[in-house]
Amino acid sequence: MARKPQLLRALALGALLTVTLACSPKPEERRKSYAREFYAEALKNYREGDYGDALANFEKALAYVEHLTPEEIRKAKYLLVKSAYLDKDYVNAAVYAEDFLATYPGGKEAEEVFFILIDSLVKVAPDPYRDQTYTVKAIKKAEEFLRLYPDSRYAPKVREIVEEAKRKLALHEYYVARFYEEYGYPYNAAVRYREVLLNFPEYFNEEELTYRYIKNLFETPKQVKLEREKLEELINEARKKLKEVRSEEERRAIKNRIKFLLSEVKRWEEIAEKARREALEALKRYKEVFGENEYYRKLLKLKAKWTS
Repeated sequence: MARKPQLLRALALGALLTVTLACSPKPEERRKSYAREFYAEALKNYREGDYGDALANFEKALAYVEHLTPEEIRKAKYLLVKSAYLDKDYVNAAVYAEDFLATYPGGKEAEEVFFILIDSLVKVAPDPYRDQTYTVKAIKKAEEFLRLYPDSRYAPKVREIVEEAKRKLALHEYYVARFYEEYGYPYNAAVRYREVLLNFPEYFNEEELTYRYIKNLFETPKQVKLEREKLEELINEARKKLKEVRSEEERRAIKNRIKFLLSEVKRWEEIAEKARREALEALKRYKEVFGENEYYRKLLKLKAKWTS
């Protein structure tokens, strides 16, 4: 008889749980409710200028995308781009802009979103000392924008962005060239200076830039000498090891390594000759364009030193 109250309580609890479960919303209903709540809250945040909160709530609403209408999805994705951009979250602005353009390439908001993408890429790009992948991408996107929307109200600003991006890219290439020059890699420096001269001459003193290009070509033998010494040291080590190994497989691998190292020696010798010819030709053009100035006289001394 003592067990009867316990049994009654268990039955009562079971009945209560059954009623609770029956009354609680089904999973799909809960998801629909969340979609409506987050979407409404995101719109409210956006209207009130709380762009960080709007961004977060639009992201949450889109997690339940099956419970939003096509127009709501489009609006959420558009305002997601705008929220990130206005919140100065340029990485997310670029990511969401690309997603929007991929989904709605011909939409009425596409022109504005495309502009946001370009501006965000430029703002994400680091200073000229570091990698400029985003800058290059911004320039390509900007050129595409101007082809698609030549009369856009954003076109003047996009052209300014292209100019800013190209200047940043030019400085990056120049800084890389200076780095190679200062750290004893004249051939690498010459190649970079040549690229700057070909692609960005308007941003620099062309007279000085051309001087640095030719100077580093003339100094290429210094780098070639160092590279050859390193390679010859590796070749000697490999030849010593070749005498010690017994396995035919190891011997074959070492022989292949020696063959590769010898080809690298030859490649650097060819680079030295190529740089010499290029420097002599460029020196002639320098005199024709800039005359016998101070830089030209310095180059003549380098010519005498490295071509004698």
